[in-house]
Amino acid sequence: MVQEAFRIPPVEPWAPAERLKREHDAVGFFLSGHPLDDYEHVLKRLRVQRFADFAQTVRANGTGVAKVAVSVIDRSERRTKSGSKMGIVNLSDPSGQFEAILFSEALQRYRDLLEPGRALVLRLSAVLDGEDVRPRIEDVEVLDDLAARQKQDLLVYLRDDKALASIAERVRPRGDGLKADGKIALVMILNDGAQEVEIELPGRYPVNQQIANAVRAAPGVVSVELR
Repeated sequence: MVQEAFRIPPVEPWAPAERLKREHDAVGFFLSGHPLDDYEHVLKRLRVQRFADFAQTVRANGTGVAKVAVSVIDRSERRTKSGSKMGIVNLSDPSGQFEAILFSEALQRYRDLLEPGRALVLRLSAVLDGEDVRPRIEDVEVLDDLAARQKQDLLVYLRDDKALASIAERVRPRGDGLKADGKIALVMILNDGAQEVEIELPGRYPVNQQIANAVRAAPGVVSVELR
């Protein structure tokens, strides 16, 4: 009897954000990276702190205020002794997971933003309670909105021209209001990495983190850089 080999049909890999979400859903933490890794260049411009560094400052001074970029893990709500609602938000950044609270007025204002999976920039205040840092959410901004205000260009590394049609589909303007003011350059990796040829595409394109992630997932793309 002749046995036929079992073949898995070719499929596109998950986008990085989807892969990380599935990792966290499966084991409770991120394995292959962090959702904020792709925003590294934006976070440097925004001058945000990692929570671990902020917590160290609070431990040294007893109190502190800082901007921290986070990915929301989950949010719960409960009533205080006075009967008003407060939110308890489980958050993550590349330095670890932590919990922050917000009270009734801020909860009402920012509830819709504090959804699992959202990438945000928070203004936190914190006090030292014994050995514990107690952060409180004072203000919330959507990281994608902040990134969109900054002009960005995209550098795409690829080994052959098979990815070009897929890249073109991912970067074409879609009439969604996103400004087409970014440059895109393709870097062809030749001779097993011994040579690189950079070609800047004519015109301007919409460029943001979501588009960069979509291009990264295209078959044949080695890596992408926002700059």
